[in-house]
Amino acid sequence: MLIYSRDRKSVIDAKVLQVTRNLGGGKDCKYIISAEGMGGLSAAVAAQSPDEKTAIDALEKAYTAFAEGANAYKFD
Repeated sequence: MLIYSRDRKSVIDAKVLQVTRNLGGGKDCKYIISAEGMGGLSAAVAAQSPDEKTAIDALEKAYTAFAEGANAYKFD
């Protein structure tokens, strides 16, 4: 699955998308969705969220898109 990075500088052929706490983030980006390639050889921040629920909701939208046959996804 191709994922466009948040900074618009990378497209990752991601094997894993996950919600994690952003330890260095401010109040507007406490959680991130990270996209990791095969074996962790490439990684990028795909999205940032102010809270965990919003990040999980965004991840669920990506899952639905891929389950319906999408080959690529860009988080809003």
